[in-house]
Amino acid sequence: MKNPWMSAWLSAANSIAGASRGQMIAEMNKAQTQFIQEWQRAWVDAWLALWFPTSGRGK
Repeated sequence: MKNPWMSAWLSAANSIAGASRGQMIAEMNKAQTQFIQEWQRAWVDAWLALWFPTSGRGK
């Protein structure tokens, strides 16, 4: 026989876990996108500094 109180408690815990999991994934995606953009910008600046050392762009 199932315990209805345990079932209700687990259902509530699962819904809370799902909501927090969604927030964590969204925050991780945002941080990852920001990291990739900063890395690409640094990479392009480094290559421009190598190819055009007198242009002043790649610092």
